[in-house]
Amino acid sequence: MIDNVRDDLSRKADTARGELGDLVWLLRMAVFGAVAGALYTELRKPAAERTWNGRVLGFVPYDFRLPSLEQLRSAYWNPRSPKIFTDRPLGVGWAINIPTLLRRLGVHRGFTKGR
Repeated sequence: MIDNVRDDLSRKADTARGELGDLVWLLRMAVFGAVAGALYTELRKPAAERTWNGRVLGFVPYDFRLPSLEQLRSAYWNPRSPKIFTDRPLGVGWAINIPTLLRRLGVHRGFTKGR
């Protein structure tokens, strides 16, 4: 009886592990595709017109320029902004505005919108 339960749990764990592995693979390929798309977009342009920032498919932001400290701070720590997701200051995708996320989750009420 216990062996049957153990075998059943083992099969379920293997299934969950396999599905999680598939999800991680899918996310990894999506990130790789976004980076490849951003590089392709920039390298298609003449050298004088390359800005190294923009959006892939008009949706996913990218920026390959070195960010300033102010850009990093405004992307990851901007309590005045109502946005949780901001454009990443370096790379492809979005950054998470930590004070706004904490405020919306109700974890920390000190980060007020108007300060």
